[in-house]
Amino acid sequence: MKNFIKKILRETLLNEIDWEDTFSDVKKTCIEPRALVEYLNKVRANKDLGYSEREKFDAKFPFIHSKSKFFKDKPTGIDVDYFINEITKKPNNVVNTNDKILKSGGPHEYVYKTGIPAFRGIAYDIDKGEFYYINTCPGAGDCVLICYALKGNYIRYSNSYDSMTRRLNYLLNYPDNYEKQLYDELKTIAVEHKALTGYKSKVLLRWNDSGDFFTKKYVDIAERVIKNLQEDGYNVTSYAYTKMADVAKDQEFGDVTFSAGANKQQLAKIDLKKHKLSKIVPSGLFKDLDLMRVDDEQEFKKRVATKYQYDLNHIITYDEMMATPKGEIKKWHVIVTPNDGDDAAFRKDVKTILLTQH
Repeated sequence: MKNFIKKILRETLLNEIDWEDTFSDVKKTCIEPRALVEYLNKVRANKDLGYSEREKFDAKFPFIHSKSKFFKDKPTGIDVDYFINEITKKPNNVVNTNDKILKSGGPHEYVYKTGIPAFRGIAYDIDKGEFYYINTCPGAGDCVLICYALKGNYIRYSNSYDSMTRRLNYLLNYPDNYEKQLYDELKTIAVEHKALTGYKSKVLLRWNDSGDFFTKKYVDIAERVIKNLQEDGYNVTSYAYTKMADVAKDQEFGDVTFSAGANKQQLAKIDLKKHKLSKIVPSGLFKDLDLMRVDDEQEFKKRVATKYQYDLNHIITYDEMMATPKGEIKKWHVIVTPNDGDDAAFRKDVKTILLTQH
């Protein structure tokens, strides 16, 4: 597995070039039209096949849903002009929610999310008339092998893929318009929930439930939008998971959790003892347990304490965390399962988020 990851990252570094001007730090691979059409036609050929029958593609290619509304078929294959027109349309929304996010938040807290394609996205540079594969997770390391955003509903439904791909293209081609839409949507949500100065309600936005802060411009937008909303009288804040060390160390939009699944370059930039971390707990540590049983849950905590050298008294479940008054000092190592909400990511008293592999 390590060799596989190294191969992907090595190929990425060899093929990528720098974005110009506004997005000079974006890593991208220019795609020859013929190669792109070949790939799109192969993707489209999977649409009527069962999972085991579908052609599988190397991770260096961006995921594209075979039933995406971006496809329009012609006798000679997909209609590339139609594809371009569809992916560069203004997204219907930049902010939305899902089941996990809906479970999150305490009294008077309303949590939403925004995201872009995970690991790799496809973008069309309107000014140059060129296609690129965009590295949306430049800090990714071994997390690629178990990335949640490359599984489940993120890739099961074409609408999810379409929405995030349009967001990426809108951000890259029209960053000012993207920023305005983001502000306007959050403002509308804040008004809806009366998250206003003098009221109890608060709106929280999770950045990048899929993808990451792949460019400084994106971080700047995040900081400005949250700052402007707060200055304009809206009780809006945000939080994020990231594998970008500079974002974890120095940003102004809210709480940030650094992922221990980042690559070596990012890990070398950060003091893991000082920053809030997220870790993937491998399924082998608990697959023989029924975590609904009290005794098995306690056994799991002991195994976690042994594996990560944590104080057993500071390891708690998500439910136990929710029943614990909030504190200001980072203390708790919180076990979070797929059925839990996201509150551990925006509590100041959480030191480590232990995400059980699924």
